[in-house]
Amino acid sequence: MAAIERWMQAVVDAVPQPLWVIGPGGAVAHLNEAAGRLLGYSDPRRVVGGPSHEVLHGHRADGSAYPAHECPIVHAADHGGDPRGNEVFVTRAGRPLDVAWRVAELPLPEHRLLSFEPQAQVPAMRGVPSASALRAQIAARHRDPEFCVDVLARDAHVSVRTAQAVLGREGESPAALIREYRLGSAQGLLRDGMPVAAAAYGAGFRDPDTFARAFRRRFGVAPGAFARDAG
Repeated sequence: MAAIERWMQAVVDAVPQPLWVIGPGGAVAHLNEAAGRLLGYSDPRRVVGGPSHEVLHGHRADGSAYPAHECPIVHAADHGGDPRGNEVFVTRAGRPLDVAWRVAELPLPEHRLLSFEPQAQVPAMRGVPSASALRAQIAARHRDPEFCVDVLARDAHVSVRTAQAVLGREGESPAALIREYRLGSAQGLLRDGMPVAAAAYGAGFRDPDTFARAFRRRFGVAPGAFARDAG
């Protein structure tokens, strides 16, 4: 068995296309450098052993939860469903990535090979985006510390002032929404037992002190105290 597994990993590593091996229980058994590079993992070994579905797209592009039982890839790997399709993966930086995927059998019990390729993006129209479109981008990308109002506006092909005006018509602002999403993500991480500094970075804040001040202003309690009460 070990020899077959080593052979399989060597073959997967040699292929230039992104390849991902789903092991027993849906865990990440292996991935090649192409898959890690596409999804933003500089060291692919760090995700091995984690839950494949959650690593690839535990939430949808709009930020809502994506249950594993609704995922066609999980269905194909575990229950013999349609072995190919299109999905949206989420990179390590939180960016949505449209892919075409395919699941195939491997000569190892409870192992499946997931191959995927990014789909060509249709150039964005240079019209004014809707408030819901801007919110969806914020929900999907707020965990990236590089994501800010300037990036939101640039990727929507509008000026910062236009992005502010679109959300302002609904009583919101881009900066406040980004901060609110980050604080909400940090709350969830703290409830899960993550240390304060790790929760800050994981939610997209650049430093724990800025996070702690924002958290206290928003919720009226320090993040450390919140974590103790939640535990």
